[in-house]
Amino acid sequence: MLKKIIFTLLTCLLFCSSFAAETLPVVFQGKNKTPIATRTREGQVFVEARDLAKYLRLQTNLFWNSGQLNLKGKNGFFATLKRGESFATVKGKRETLDAEPFMEKRSLYVPITFFTEGPAFFAGNFQAAFDGEKIIIEKEGQLPVIENHREEIPLTAETKDKEATIQEEEIEEVGGEFFTQIPGSNLPPPTVINKLDTSKKNLPFVPKNLNKEKVLRVCIDAGHGGKDPGANYRGIAKEKELNLIVAKELEKLLKKNKKIEIKMTRKDDTFIPLGTRAKIANDFKADIFVSIHANAAPNKKAKGFEVYFRSDKASDKEAAHTAALENEALNYEEKGVGSITYANLLLNSLATNEHINESSKLAARIRNSVSEKSKTIGINVSTEKSIKQANFYVLQGVKAPSVLVEMGYVTNADDKKRLNNKKILQMMALSINNGVLNYARQEGWKI
Repeated sequence: MLKKIIFTLLTCLLFCSSFAAETLPVVFQGKNKTPIATRTREGQVFVEARDLAKYLRLQTNLFWNSGQLNLKGKNGFFATLKRGESFATVKGKRETLDAEPFMEKRSLYVPITFFTEGPAFFAGNFQAAFDGEKIIIEKEGQLPVIENHREEIPLTAETKDKEATIQEEEIEEVGGEFFTQIPGSNLPPPTVINKLDTSKKNLPFVPKNLNKEKVLRVCIDAGHGGKDPGANYRGIAKEKELNLIVAKELEKLLKKNKKIEIKMTRKDDTFIPLGTRAKIANDFKADIFVSIHANAAPNKKAKGFEVYFRSDKASDKEAAHTAALENEALNYEEKGVGSITYANLLLNSLATNEHINESSKLAARIRNSVSEKSKTIGINVSTEKSIKQANFYVLQGVKAPSVLVEMGYVTNADDKKRLNNKKILQMMALSINNGVLNYARQEGWKI
């Protein structure tokens, strides 16, 4: 009898050490809701899949005997997860999970990252984030910046010195005169960005992918060029010139890593049709595509850094306006010379949609890196509106995760002053560089 009791106690201890039963608070659109059951196994957080899926407005169907869960969402999203399998099948394609789902009674527990940064992130009208203590759920595109628990790319002694020497009085013009803030203007105060947590906890799961032992190919696109000046506003260099300065600096930084190959869509003041830029990236077999731009708006109060990934539908009116502005480059194209036709826009859209999840992750990593240096750079990074999506033709058809960076608004007095500073542009390039490296390492690249 005593042996049975001891055996039972040992079994319970072993079970409890492997699976810690708990719940996580849920904040749904700012309101506290019913907590969700979770389990922690070897440092990995698992969530009761159906409970979280319901908050995200996903349809669920769980088969208890086989442990298979079907999820259905908007835009034809359909995913299947199964206990004991290290992958999910999403729209017929296998996606690696951080860990294998498991059944407990009649519940399937899935790695929380499947919903917060994996394929299910864009599956419904709502999105989820996990800050280490609670689950935050908001409408698509309205999640706040969450403190990052990933390692930041360390600055070298050279870049530390460069950052320390950037002072307000050390302005170096790259073109035109400066415009200071208009007295009495009602510009919004800068948004405070949380410091990224550089501790070792909750480091990302790195999938085992032998293909990612090879070199990483990055295509850098300096927006506009030649007869297309881009945003052109008094008191500052033309947008095409600002873009090329940052693109060249980014190329120089990434080239320091011997496992990275770089392709520039342009290295001088040359006009490149939008469709040709995607072709350059695809012919290079790029793994990442970054297009560098500066923004403009009729409202001179519009300001701040933004990063976009391509979507058929814009996230808001401002995003639609930005896409329309950048797509005006089509007006400079000669028919049949690398130009985009409306017939192949649909085909390009389908090709780009394959990488929409990865593109959103790339956008987040770049945004986080720029936000870390926002006080030094002096350009605001909004906690809610800095990552957007819209239909940018330059991203159409790129067969890789791709983003379009808008460094700031040349039509805003504050942003214009910073963008007219060559050292600030160098720091912007450094931040984008760190974001690209953080994303690549998160995805398993050995660089």
